[in-house]
Amino acid sequence: MKINRRRWSALVWVSSAMSIGLFATACGGTSTSGSGDAPESATFVYAIPQDFQGVDRASYSSEAAKTIGDVMHSRLLELATDGTTPTSCMSDVPTRIEAGSPLVDRWHVTDDGMGIDITLKPGVRSAQGNVLTAADVVWTMDRAKAIDTGAQTLFFNVGGFDRVNTVTVKSPTELTFNLTKPSAISPYVLAGNSALILDSTAAKANATADDPWATKYLTDHTANFGPWDLTGFDSQQLTFSRNPNYAGERGNIDSVVLKTVSDSSTRIQLIQSAQVSETNGLDYSQLAQLKSSSGVGLVQCQSPARDWLGLNGSDPVLGKPEVRAAISLALDRTAISQAVYRDFARPSESGLSQAFATQAGSNYETDKVKARELLEKAGVPEGFGFRLSVSAAQPGPYSANLAVLIQRQLADVGLKVEIVNVPSAVQFKSDGLAHKMQAWLQAETPAFANAGYSAWLTAGCAGLQNYMGYCNPELDAVASELMVNSQSADAAQKQQRLSQIIDRDQPAIYLIDRSTISVRSRCAESVPTAAFGTDYTKAVVAC
Repeated sequence: MKINRRRWSALVWVSSAMSIGLFATACGGTSTSGSGDAPESATFVYAIPQDFQGVDRASYSSEAAKTIGDVMHSRLLELATDGTTPTSCMSDVPTRIEAGSPLVDRWHVTDDGMGIDITLKPGVRSAQGNVLTAADVVWTMDRAKAIDTGAQTLFFNVGGFDRVNTVTVKSPTELTFNLTKPSAISPYVLAGNSALILDSTAAKANATADDPWATKYLTDHTANFGPWDLTGFDSQQLTFSRNPNYAGERGNIDSVVLKTVSDSSTRIQLIQSAQVSETNGLDYSQLAQLKSSSGVGLVQCQSPARDWLGLNGSDPVLGKPEVRAAISLALDRTAISQAVYRDFARPSESGLSQAFATQAGSNYETDKVKARELLEKAGVPEGFGFRLSVSAAQPGPYSANLAVLIQRQLADVGLKVEIVNVPSAVQFKSDGLAHKMQAWLQAETPAFANAGYSAWLTAGCAGLQNYMGYCNPELDAVASELMVNSQSADAAQKQQRLSQIIDRDQPAIYLIDRSTISVRSRCAESVPTAAFGTDYTKAVVAC
C-alpha cells in the first residue's frame, strides 16, 4: 500500500519537535447520536520526546518502540487492562492474562508444563487481506531467531522456549509453543511486544535475496494482524489508519497519529489545553505541577520497577560488603522520595519490590552512625572517593538531581562522590556491560511481574542488567525456581529468601520503588491500561 497522509480524526501519539499550532484542531470529531458525549471519531494525542526510527522491533529498540508495539497490538495473548475510569489501571501482580485475544480463541499451558497450546481465531485478516494461520506464527519466530536479538533473549534465555523446535503446527489454526522446561514467564512473553505476529505472505512478497526477512519493507509498513495499518511514515510522524479487516473490539478512535514534541514545557501546555490526550517523558517536578491541574489525570500503575545505585563489585573498596551496606545505610530514601520523586515513588524497603510483599530488610533505614562503623570495619574510617556515572537515559530525566542528592548524603559519612556525565545512552550501556563504571544509577523495569525474574535481571550471574559483576549461585537457583513456578505453596518463602540475599549482599543498592505513571488530559474518557501495556484500540475519548 502506498503511504500517504490521512485526515486528523486520529489517536495521536506525540514524541519530539512540533509546535502547539499543529494541534489546534486535534480534539475535534463528529458527534454520535444516542451514545453520550463521546464523538463518533476523535483524536487521542500521545506526546513523548523521541523521533521514530521505524516500526520493526527487530531493527529498533528506541524508547518509542514499546508504545508503537502497544498501538500495533498484533499479539497472541493479551494482558488484562482496566479502563473503567480515566485514571484506572489493572495493577494485579502477577498481571492476569486474558483467556483469549483478537487473534486467539483460547490457550492453555500443557499438563506437563512443557508447552503452550494455542487455537487461533478463524478468519482473522491483516490490512492486506491475508488470513492469519499457524504458518505466520512459524515465520515470525523464524525471523526472530534470525535477526531479533531482543526477542531471542526474552523467548529463549528468559522464557524457556525451545530454540530449535519452537512451534509444532497441528493445523492451520492449532499450534503448540514448545518449552525446554516449565516456565511461569513464557505466557507473558507471548503477551509482550517482542511477540508481534507478522503477515508472512505480505512480508515475503516484499523480501529480496539481499533482504530475506523484509527488514526494509517492515521499517515503514505494518504487515501484521493488529487493528491498525501504517499509512504514513517519517522520522517525526507515524500515521496509522484502521485495518478494515479487524473484527476486534474498538473504541471511538478513527486513526492513530504518532508525532514528536521534544520540549517538555510544550508537551505540558498541550496536555493542559487538551490538545494532547497523553504524554510522557516528564520529570517528577513537572508531574507534581500537573497533579493539581483540573484538566489532567495521572494514572499510576503498581509495578515492580525500581531505581538503584550500582557499585562495581571488582572495585577494591566498593566491592566490600561492609562498604556497600554502609552506603545503603547512609542514604535517606525518604528525603530522596520527597525531593526528587515528589512522593510519586516509595522508598525501597527490601531486596525486592514492595509489589511482591516481602518483609522489610535491615539495610534500608537511614543509620549514619552504623554506616560509619561499617566503614571503619572495612578499613576506610576516613572515607574515600569514587566516580558516579550519570546518564539522562538511566534512570530518567531526573538522574542529575538524584545524583546530586546522593552526593550530598554520602558526604555526611566522609564519601566524596564525583559525578560524571555520560551523554550517550549507548556508551552508558556498553560501559555497564563491560563493568567499566565505578558507580552508576540505573532503572530496573522488569518486563514481567515475577520476583525471580526481577532479582535475576539485575543480580543474576547472567542478568541482563548485572553491571556489577555480582554472582551468587544461591540467588540464581531461587530466582530460577520462581521463574518456573511463582504460584507454588512455598513461593512466598522463596521470595523472602531472595530479598534476604539481596539485602545482605547489596549487589544493587535499591533506592526507590516506582509505579508506572501515564499523564492524560480530560479528553481521555477510557484508556484500558496495565503496568505493562495499554490497549489504545479500545480507547474512548470525549473530545
